[in-house]
Amino acid sequence: MLTPIRLRNLLRSRQANWSLALLLGSLTLFSAIALLATSGWFITASAIAGLVLSSSFTFDYFRPAALIRLFAIVRTAGRYGERVTSHHATLSLLKDLRSQVFSALTLRKAAVNQDSTGSAATMHRLVADIDRLDRFPLQFIAPWFWACLIILAYWIFAYWLQPQLAYAVTPALLVALFIVPALGFWRGRTLALTDVQAAELRREHFLESLSLLTSLTLWQGWQKQQADTLKADEYYQEQHYQQQQLISLLALLQQLALAASLGCLLWFGVPLVSASLINVPWLLAAALALLGIHEALVPLAGSFIGLGQSQAARDRINQLMQVNGAPNDVDEDADKPRPSAPFQLQTQHLYARIPGALNGPEHINIDLHSGQVLLVTGASGIGKTTLLKVLANALAPSSGDYLINQRPASTWQLDECIGYLPQQLDIFDRSLAGNLRLADPKASDEQLWQVLADVALADWARAQNGLDTALGEYGAQISGGQARRIALARLLLAQRPILLVDEPFAGLDSVSSYQVLAALRERQANGLLIIVSHHEMDIPDAQRLHLS
Repeated sequence: MLTPIRLRNLLRSRQANWSLALLLGSLTLFSAIALLATSGWFITASAIAGLVLSSSFTFDYFRPAALIRLFAIVRTAGRYGERVTSHHATLSLLKDLRSQVFSALTLRKAAVNQDSTGSAATMHRLVADIDRLDRFPLQFIAPWFWACLIILAYWIFAYWLQPQLAYAVTPALLVALFIVPALGFWRGRTLALTDVQAAELRREHFLESLSLLTSLTLWQGWQKQQADTLKADEYYQEQHYQQQQLISLLALLQQLALAASLGCLLWFGVPLVSASLINVPWLLAAALALLGIHEALVPLAGSFIGLGQSQAARDRINQLMQVNGAPNDVDEDADKPRPSAPFQLQTQHLYARIPGALNGPEHINIDLHSGQVLLVTGASGIGKTTLLKVLANALAPSSGDYLINQRPASTWQLDECIGYLPQQLDIFDRSLAGNLRLADPKASDEQLWQVLADVALADWARAQNGLDTALGEYGAQISGGQARRIALARLLLAQRPILLVDEPFAGLDSVSSYQVLAALRERQANGLLIIVSHHEMDIPDAQRLHLS
């Protein structure tokens, strides 16, 4: 059973970074409120001291002024540090989530790549959902942590001044902290779920418009498609407007609660001043600090919207990975048998077309047995990749039959049977070993070096930093050819008996190409190997299929 994504575990991924961000955020808010309160106290106290000639010479102007400068510096530096650390923690969390989801799909699906999700639309949805997960620590955990800590600190300060002041402000503060945000709980979660659905609908319309632009223009359907896209966009904008309305209403209620709290403070504070139990500067400091708490409370108004969006994203990702474990979420392929060796792959009069495409492979007849190799060639755009998608069980054929071991491919569980290297690859901001072990977390260093040798990358890796070589986000620190071979090496680690590879020799010279080919043939000696390539390769005993 694969581990599902749980919101409460998100902070554990980068616990040190998040802890530092929360600490710096707390210092920033405390300094901002303390700066306001201290400034008010200092101005008032110095003014009163100036009215009394004897006090004007004894009043300490320097230490309060130094404290004000300290709070100002801490507020500025803390804000900068909090933004840097929280952004670093967020980006690191997103990196970890992408790797986790990719690894789960690797273990679950036939392809060790992003095409295992099934379609470009699914990939866009997956990326958007992963991005939404960071709203849980940023828009929910952090605001509530800071607000509770600041209000606790204020209550202690008020209690230190006079217990009556602390008790007077408590009811209204609790209303602003807990009751008002709770009023928006159910509505906020509903709006968040609707927002996710509206964003998905909007994205699908935009992607569909771009992918079908030629067909829609030819068949005079562009105007209707444009109208539908604009309607989806308007619906999305309306959801955002409703969210802003809810946040504004909750913020207004918080302001009213704070105003009530300020009124109670003054109501009980003025008699205390008259009784000389507290002086005016300290009462003013308490009032200004109370007003400053608004900065900590405002983010709570939208916190449940962020929570709802993260929950919706979590559920969609877990559903995609099929790891929830609920009876309704059981993998529909779980009860299907797995094909066993010897393998036979057949297509009979197969025709396939990607939705929106103008053409695709037609009348494809293949009969491949264990140990055999099929080389598929043809011009760009002729349908080679489409054919591989069908063989990878990621695209249903439009007509014809696709059989494995003389039974329809749809009747088999192919999760651990088919491996597919597509044109689009996933390389993560991990080390070389970390990227490879996404396919097999238990792979030894010796196994990693062996697959690197198989794809003609061992010498390159040794010249870099070995298995610890950094690849960069999306493989930014390596070439496209190296990224493709690393993805191929990862696929080989998965040990799939049916291997489908799209352009595995891209960027290789002739010697390296045949070295990779020899390794592929050796590894698939008891399985099937299907290669799509623009290059004419001399492969003894290989079947050939030229699409035209």
